[in-house]
Amino acid sequence: MAFFRKYTLTLFLCSAAAFGFGPRDHSRDWGDLRDVIDRTQSDLQRASGLEHGDKQRARFQHAQDDLSKLDRRLVKGKFDKEAFDHSLGAIKAILDHNTLQGSGRDALMQDVADLRGARERR
Repeated sequence: MAFFRKYTLTLFLCSAAAFGFGPRDHSRDWGDLRDVIDRTQSDLQRASGLEHGDKQRARFQHAQDDLSKLDRRLVKGKFDKEAFDHSLGAIKAILDHNTLQGSGRDALMQDVADLRGARERR
């Protein structure tokens, strides 16, 4: 009888794991998107060092804040489409309105494309 209980419990735990029940590491679920967010944050930080003017600096701060909010939600295993769209919009505002060096602009344009690609793979 003890063998049957042990066997049943093992079978149940294996089945639960196979179907996705039980504890999950949510940060791994969105790892690719979180990697792109991290790289984008670094690219924004590098590009912002060259900015002059309050409006330009505010755009960078807004984009970084939006990405941080998105990342915090992903850590909890929640994808927030609105937060994602706000983050993309904030980066696009920098691309549209800020004066950037070519390398900074190229990096941010690649980040936008990679953010979209990581989202589409989900």
